[in-house]
Amino acid sequence: MTLYVFDMDGTLTPARLPMTSEFATEFSAFQKNHKTFIATGSDFKKVEEQLQYSVIEDFTGVYCSMGNVLWSKGKIVYQKDFAPNPRLFDMLENFRKITNYPGDLFPNYIEQRIGMINFSVLGRDCPYTEREKYTAWDSVVHERLKIQAVLQQNFPEYDIAVGGTISMDITPKGCGKGQIAAHLRKTYPDEKIIFFGDKTFAGGNDFELADALNKLPNTQVVQVNEPSDVLKFLSKEV
Repeated sequence: MTLYVFDMDGTLTPARLPMTSEFATEFSAFQKNHKTFIATGSDFKKVEEQLQYSVIEDFTGVYCSMGNVLWSKGKIVYQKDFAPNPRLFDMLENFRKITNYPGDLFPNYIEQRIGMINFSVLGRDCPYTEREKYTAWDSVVHERLKIQAVLQQNFPEYDIAVGGTISMDITPKGCGKGQIAAHLRKTYPDEKIIFFGDKTFAGGNDFELADALNKLPNTQVVQVNEPSDVLKFLSKEV
């Protein structure tokens, strides 16, 4: 048996956009005869916003919030809570105040999820066009990488991962996406694990999980650039 594990944004869906109905039709057919999992930094609410109900229900497991909560068939299997240092919030608020970003800023810039914090100077409630503007700006000035370096220096007890296109994920040490690999292997000691992600390279937000899997036997990491790449691979697995 093979376990198929998928990142969500950029892998099963365009970033922060719903899964297309065409993709869902083909992917659902694959799910009927295979064990599939999702591994995302998003919380379960965002999974519900982006994926069809039938697709979510057919996952064997849905690892949300970097693997700090696991859902299966609409119920929580486990969750790891996190009480952040109050100084962290003060520093994040200050980064928001002193940003040099020339565009508009939006609400929901510090988002607490189970076991983690997602921080975005821009604000997660931004329109998609504003997300693209910030991404282009950040690719030049590297604001997120600079913030990451400062946070890591001040809070060595946390892992700070630059994720997606506008934000970063903050978790206690050892509570990032890599923990999903250990949980899967403990639960399924003999099965092959194939992981699909659009940023499995060093510096990408799928790298921690990809790296953890590569250190385990009987695993495979598939780098994709868009959802259509996933379907091309899966068509050979049926």
